Amino acid sequence: MKFLICLFVCVSVTNGDLYLHNPRGSNNRLNEQSANRNNANRMFDSQNNNRGGYNFGDSSNNPSNNENQQYRMEYFMSGPYMKYVDEDGVPTGEGQSLLNIEWTNQHGCGGDEDSDPHKTNCMLIMQYMCQDDDAAGENVEIRNGQNTNTQQHTRIQNLNENQNQANNRRNNDVQANRGLQEPWEWYDKCYNRERNMGLFTADQNLRTDNGNGYSSAIYTRQNPQGTQRGYECPEERDYYPYWHPTPWRDVAVLVQNVSECRLVDLVSFCYFLLFFMFYLLTFAF
Repeated sequence: MKFLICLFVCVSVTNGDLYLHNPRGSNNRLNEQSANRNNANRMFDSQNNNRGGYNFGDSSNNPSNNENQQYRMEYFMSGPYMKYVDEDGVPTGEGQSLLNIEWTNQHGCGGDEDSDPHKTNCMLIMQYMCQDDDAAGENVEIRNGQNTNTQQHTRIQNLNENQNQANNRRNNDVQANRGLQEPWEWYDKCYNRERNMGLFTADQNLRTDNGNGYSSAIYTRQNPQGTQRGYECPEERDYYPYWHPTPWRDVAVLVQNVSECRLVDLVSFCYFLLFFMFYLLTFAF
């Protein structure tokens, strides 16, 4: 039987200050024995307070020394009310799998309805990324890691490098004992791809040279100096819907103005297995 390892993320396009409780959100924590997280740039740019988030946890009373000794949270939330039937209409005995999602918004939402627009605008995007459980190799396997250091990235030195040279950079960069979500190749392509000059940057002065003579997708309004956070692509994180293919898939997009739905549906590269539009005002924050 083939299983999938899935990551879930709940992102606010207000860029940060959102705390995921179920499933538990790390806020870049791992196994710290302190109130503050060690490394805010470990896996992604959460822009949250250092004391937010949940540790991964150990499966025993002893500190874990490898991934197998870390506690694996399991969720059993299947609902019988949505039973499947075969082509003859006979119930198959299978039901729809459900998962309650809980989070906290630190900033306000509301007041931007279709008939009464205001400056406060809030959109929440829920996304996931999956991988076969038998994915082999430290360069691609999604993992929590054993220390809180950020994965390394060595920029390309020759824009005409061959595949073997690229593989050597990757093999030297990726560390087995560090957390990994997006693959190295995703960030490398982001680093090498010229940034979209049509995106909003406000009054920020973005760096104009990534070392190869041009400004790339690692520079954004929220990340003008190109700080690396895991293998997350800053441009993909800061601008939704993103214009370029991405490994993340949309589960739900929560908006408070339905006029935004058409735009998301037209220009997002995410493949919508489930795509729901909700009014945020129907939720209690």
